[in-house]
Amino acid sequence: MNYILFNPKANSDTGEKSVPVVKEKLKARFGEIVSVNLIDINVADFIRTCSKEDNVILLGGDGTLNKFANAIQNIEMQCNLYLFKAGTGNDFLNDIENNIDSDGLALINEYVKHLPYVIVNDQKHYFINGVGLGIDGQVCKIVEEKKKAGAKKVSYAGVCIKIALFKYKFPNATIIVDGVTVMRKRVWLTAAMNGRYFGGGLMIAPNQDRKNNELTMACVHSATRLFVLMVFMSVFKGKHVKYKKVVNMVKGRKIEVMFDRPTTLQIDGEVIDNVTHYIAIKE
Repeated sequence: MNYILFNPKANSDTGEKSVPVVKEKLKARFGEIVSVNLIDINVADFIRTCSKEDNVILLGGDGTLNKFANAIQNIEMQCNLYLFKAGTGNDFLNDIENNIDSDGLALINEYVKHLPYVIVNDQKHYFINGVGLGIDGQVCKIVEEKKKAGAKKVSYAGVCIKIALFKYKFPNATIIVDGVTVMRKRVWLTAAMNGRYFGGGLMIAPNQDRKNNELTMACVHSATRLFVLMVFMSVFKGKHVKYKKVVNMVKGRKIEVMFDRPTTLQIDGEVIDNVTHYIAIKE
């Protein structure tokens, strides 16, 4: 059996509209495809019932994939799991673009098992792309609020520039990577990355490989507002790493971050407010 899983709340409550288009596009390859609303099912139970002969197509972006991946951790998955691009956040597909076939599908079984996780407020969350505390979390919060208010298109980069110019308040941070502690002042962000991208195409960790057993801690600190704005566009190509005095990239399996003031954490773009501490682990 072939299934397409969709979230009607995705992409500003338009997640279901693209289902017929995708089914028509994939008809020649799969034949009949059954539509399944993710809100109507227990995802873990659904995946348990799928066999090796089944194909499951997840329609969505980073947010949908994150929720799906959290639901199926520690479950032995037999079916072929594909991801088809939808929504506005697709940093995961940017990272594995060479694995997307001519039908626009990426086979992702290997990418959704044994995921890293973050512990925040005594809660455990698995993540696909990355976790960030600082300006990236605040930007994700504002983008989310604008979408809920009905905005159709919101520029992550545009929001980031406005916050960087006027609103961002700098915390100081204690960062521990595999037992090694450093102190950083005027911290812009501390992102523990499993993939290379966040924020809709920003290559914050250009040397990260999601298939290895380490995360990359990307920390931007001690830079003036003007300097950050000057080099902001270089992040799209990962060229910011050459500014080593204010950009630190460190690999490790356990990353702990403590801020001296609360701010917003983002997990694959989903936000948690008033956070001062997180631990990210890749086992």
